[in-house]
Amino acid sequence: MIIKQLQLGYSAEEDRLLIRINSNDGQEIRCWLTRRMILRLIPSLNQMMTTMITSDRPLAEPAKAAILDMTRQAALQNADFATPFAEKPANLPLGPEPLVVSKIELHPLSDTRGADIMMKMATVTGYGFEIRMAEQLQHGFFELIRKSCAQADWGFEIPAQESFFPAAGQHLN
Repeated sequence: MIIKQLQLGYSAEEDRLLIRINSNDGQEIRCWLTRRMILRLIPSLNQMMTTMITSDRPLAEPAKAAILDMTRQAALQNADFATPFAEKPANLPLGPEPLVVSKIELHPLSDTRGADIMMKMATVTGYGFEIRMAEQLQHGFFELIRKSCAQADWGFEIPAQESFFPAAGQHLN
């Protein structure tokens, strides 16, 4: 699936974040992310992104964080947050009801020259999907999560310019 648009927003009624992903071929995938999944995703996504962009350099953690922050700023300057999300998908391959994500896996893609990541989201039964995220999309996705979490008032704030380096791996449950 080649991503055309990604929308993320907080639903007060569900107390979750709704992700909608439109593809170039008119498909739309919808899923819910809970507070618990966000708290696990953010540090792992930051760690994966940092590793991808600094893997060829022996750097201290503060230098890695600075590189990630500079890369994030550059990517967000070129991101399009103004174009309205296409509301009428041609096809909903996973159904009209959003999946409740209970597992996220992040994997670096070594077959590219860039810093692409494969993100797999699945329900408790294993039903789900994978999307390939180029570097700019990763930063845009992070920013959408950050802004949506601010609206959610879940008792934590994701700073705009901060990197996290958790002890946990990139596999989220």
